Amino acid sequence: MRARKPNLLFVFSDQHRWCDMGAYGNSEVQTPNFDAFADRAVRFENCISNSPLCVPARGSMLTGLMPIRHRAVTNDLPIDPEAESVARVMERNGYHTGYVGKWHLRGVPRRSPVVREHRLGFDEWNVCNSSHRYMKAFYYDADNEKVEIDGYEPIAQTDLAIDFVERNRDRPWGLVLSWGPPHDPYHQVPDTYLDMYDPDRITLRSNVPERIRVYQRKNTPLMFRLLYRLLFRTGPTTDRAKIRQDLQGYYAHITALDEQFGRLLESLRRTGQLENTIVVYTSDHGDMLGSQGFTNKQLPYEESIRVPLLVSYEGVTKATTTDELVGLVDLPVSLMGLMGMRFTTDVDGQDLHELFVSEGARGRGECYISDLVPAHAAAFRGSTSWRGVRTREYTFSRTPFDEGTMLYDNLRDLQQQRNLIGNPAYAEVQDRLLRLTNAYAEKHDGVMPFDDLLRKYDLVDEWNRSQKTMRLPTIPVQHA
Repeated sequence: MRARKPNLLFVFSDQHRWCDMGAYGNSEVQTPNFDAFADRAVRFENCISNSPLCVPARGSMLTGLMPIRHRAVTNDLPIDPEAESVARVMERNGYHTGYVGKWHLRGVPRRSPVVREHRLGFDEWNVCNSSHRYMKAFYYDADNEKVEIDGYEPIAQTDLAIDFVERNRDRPWGLVLSWGPPHDPYHQVPDTYLDMYDPDRITLRSNVPERIRVYQRKNTPLMFRLLYRLLFRTGPTTDRAKIRQDLQGYYAHITALDEQFGRLLESLRRTGQLENTIVVYTSDHGDMLGSQGFTNKQLPYEESIRVPLLVSYEGVTKATTTDELVGLVDLPVSLMGLMGMRFTTDVDGQDLHELFVSEGARGRGECYISDLVPAHAAAFRGSTSWRGVRTREYTFSRTPFDEGTMLYDNLRDLQQQRNLIGNPAYAEVQDRLLRLTNAYAEKHDGVMPFDDLLRKYDLVDEWNRSQKTMRLPTIPVQHA
């Protein structure tokens, strides 16, 4: 019999795709702590980011709602402050809660503090809304006093998390720790970690072509072209050599995070809390890093939508690997279920916590995936909005302007190099997945161009506010 309710340590990074961890088969990236943890955790092979972009994914991970319902449908739109969150569920059940790290759910300006009423119920608070300046970082404390960070941001954030864990050992607690890396800029990481990787010895995925599109000149304002040149040392296109350099920094960030994850686990052991703490590691979405000829995210490809998910509760969860499907929108609902709690409001995520504890438990038949608004990097590279489904076997997507853009057989075509759209042999599969996608879209958001969607759901003002902050085009409030 356990003495008390389990604690929750929910750790997630930004833009860590599933394939870049030793436990997921990448022998080149050094992740000893993640790998050792994976050996005693439930490791999910098919955890899917339903909305592979920072803001909508984070909103779903904290509320169990799809983007339209939590309203943070794209980057820099604020979340509904009244939404029921994991913090509010835990608080109602006698837990003390905290949030450390990147938030990105406040709206604009990105670097402004978050007022208490917009923190979704978290008690303790050490947060930067969004910055990605990993070697010159800061955060705001619970009183919105600004604190400058000396050194690498994730180290300081982990220090704060360890302090929370140690101070609250005598009461049930729930902590969310959100690291900014391995999101670009890739080389804002201490040289100790960069020196561990030689870009010339890094193996690229076989779906990385010779030339990779970063942005289109006609779509991208001059200030952003200059920013790409300054921060990422690239123009409209890049090549495989530059992708290897990016991977050097990306891997360095991951190894640095691995070290911090080890420190967190050691703090739980040292304070006698490991046995009574549910520990979770995942990410909000992935990173193309040259695959399919793209950088960044907001695409239906595996590198963008598929993320690691490791869950351990000693003596309760099974040390196993599962290929059952789970979406990030399901994760908060399932974690609350594992802790014996539930959301009181209607949620979109399913309680799949049996996947953590029972062999033979079944996950989703498919995950609905979408990018409702092609914001920023997606717009600059010429992408449009899309909806789709990811099953264990197939990935399908469509845009508002067609009935199918992408169809891949993920079991027979592991790196998605043969698009089956229009292939007569897969006509029945394509039709079935189109109907399934349309049904999900009808339930959650509708298939329409992004400006029509923003108008329908009364989000134009927030969108225009965010666009003006970045000196980007706005849209009319009313139809012409």
